[in-house]
Amino acid sequence: MNRYLLTALLVLVPLRDTAPQADLVNVKLRVLLVDKDLNQKPVPFYVVAFRNQLKDASSAELKTDLDGKAEKQLAPGRYSIATPKPVELGGKRYSWSLEVQINGAEQRIDLTNDNAGIEDNAPIPASSGEGKSSTTAAGGDLSALFDRLKNSVVTVRSEAGGGSGFLVDPAGLFVTNNHVVQSSNYLAVQFDQKRKVPARLITFNADKDVAVLWVDPAAFREAVVAPLLPNEAASKVVVGQRVFTIGNPLGREKVLTTGVISKVEKDAITSDISINPGNSGGPLFTLDGQVAGITTARLRSLASIVPIENVRLLVEQARKEIVGAKPPQPTMLPVEPVEMFPADALRAMLQQEKLDTKPYFFDAGEFQVAIYTPPVNFFLRHEDEMAAARKAAKRSGADSSQAKPPAGALEDAQDYRPVLVVRVRPKFGTLLKVRFKNGFVRMRLVCGGKEVTPVEPGRGEYELLNMRGKTVDTTFQGRYIYLPDAVSPACGGVVLEIYSEKDPNTPISKPIDAATVDRVWTDFEAYRKAQSALTPSGKP
Repeated sequence: MNRYLLTALLVLVPLRDTAPQADLVNVKLRVLLVDKDLNQKPVPFYVVAFRNQLKDASSAELKTDLDGKAEKQLAPGRYSIATPKPVELGGKRYSWSLEVQINGAEQRIDLTNDNAGIEDNAPIPASSGEGKSSTTAAGGDLSALFDRLKNSVVTVRSEAGGGSGFLVDPAGLFVTNNHVVQSSNYLAVQFDQKRKVPARLITFNADKDVAVLWVDPAAFREAVVAPLLPNEAASKVVVGQRVFTIGNPLGREKVLTTGVISKVEKDAITSDISINPGNSGGPLFTLDGQVAGITTARLRSLASIVPIENVRLLVEQARKEIVGAKPPQPTMLPVEPVEMFPADALRAMLQQEKLDTKPYFFDAGEFQVAIYTPPVNFFLRHEDEMAAARKAAKRSGADSSQAKPPAGALEDAQDYRPVLVVRVRPKFGTLLKVRFKNGFVRMRLVCGGKEVTPVEPGRGEYELLNMRGKTVDTTFQGRYIYLPDAVSPACGGVVLEIYSEKDPNTPISKPIDAATVDRVWTDFEAYRKAQSALTPSGKP
């Protein structure tokens, strides 16, 4: 699933996002549930339908991102909001059907437990031949199975984002979904929060959505091979059989999820097991601890699993192809810091009425560049909310500078990784033929003459839509993630090199001015201070 599929409206776009036109309303949607332990659960990649109740008015769909948020410009009016598929959480099914009046320059809509329709899930009876407990069955205790098999599962990184994978051969062969790695020039396998190494695509089957990667097994000596279900046993996978998976959903590592097989077909197994983005490519285990299939996250209420019979031949082919060859060098690649950016430093920014963001947004040939640090990202995300809070305080006769920040903004401050994000988008013309002027291929960030290795070099589709929501052009944009010390005044010079579809061999070279470098470096000061206050043991 493409993490960076974004859209643009056919208006002249300055360096930062334009304000909505006067006749449109910028709608900010959030879908967020709270579980029984009062933990907030954003609902990612969830489709919400908006239908304007005016006669002959067009409809629109918003799809949430990883944070359960979506944003789109809609014409003002009375809308019916509906969700085609329910969300399952804690044994209940949540769906929404309501009407809202959309007007003004901007409007926020929250879909939560409070305004949802809620139904209880029907209990699932134990299948024949299995124990009554959901944690104990023919294969034994789930906790023991998890401890034994968790080191067979890894995170697979590509330009399109990430997914899961699992080790099938001690030589370092990992299986994942083909859609996780297809057409990507960057492939890596991450074993834990500190170890990530380059991977090589050995073979794949696009129709079956299976791919086999190769890494140097010396990089992860604790890794264990996930045993594949034998052919004779694979034919006995049946409806009602309990299964589980270990994957890396929504950025969380090695998460166990259980479910029941709902349907078995030649080329697909269907289950009610919860498969979120990031789980794609992970193993579906039986309660005997053997792999029955590969999980796939495809925005469905029921999970789709590729049967292991469709994997076995591809693994055998990969084993033959690596004979006599050398795996990729086990060079340790940079990973995101484990620690979060200090929340209090971000919350303090809510008292600022303005922030000069011009240094962070600039042109580079036929591209627009945006540099996001945690403070800039946080301020822009909550700028409009705080402006509304100050106006409300002023109307009530209070001091606008003492406006109370929204609870959502205060909570959001806890969820920012201390990373630098550089986004590169192609410009588009609006005169005779509305089309993108170029397309993004890759980029290099050069600090003091040396290339900075990104944590994640992202490249994804970028759509150009007209006012009716019709796609008129599609190209690629870049979104590269770097460590907080990637850009420093000590470099002696920072240059961004952008390689385009028009000229993939000759980069557009854009020096980043010293003032911008200083601002970026200063933005991470709170994080550096927090880290320097820690002892080697990790305690203050």
